[in-house]
Amino acid sequence: MPSCQNCNHQWSWSDTVIIGFKNNKNCPNCGERQYVAPSSQKGISLFTFIPLILIVFLNSFYDLNNIAFISFITLFVLGMLIYMPFTIKLSNEQKPLW
Repeated sequence: MPSCQNCNHQWSWSDTVIIGFKNNKNCPNCGERQYVAPSSQKGISLFTFIPLILIVFLNSFYDLNNIAFISFITLFVLGMLIYMPFTIKLSNEQKPLW
């Protein structure tokens, strides 16, 4: 789990998931605004979009039924929600992605 760059407070899983989607949030301990580091943003983007694109292409090639397709998407989203908080790094300032 990431730690605040100001007070070194380790964030909870739920706070980390929220900042993963919003890209900024106040530290629950000291109240300072924290941002997701650009390297983490790139990793989250790759981890999100590449598997989703692969699932859609696999669906078109193998003609999966709707239940299998929805199951793959559901498992992927759950896996992302479990894995994502462990990959996020925080920053005190908002930096450009590129």
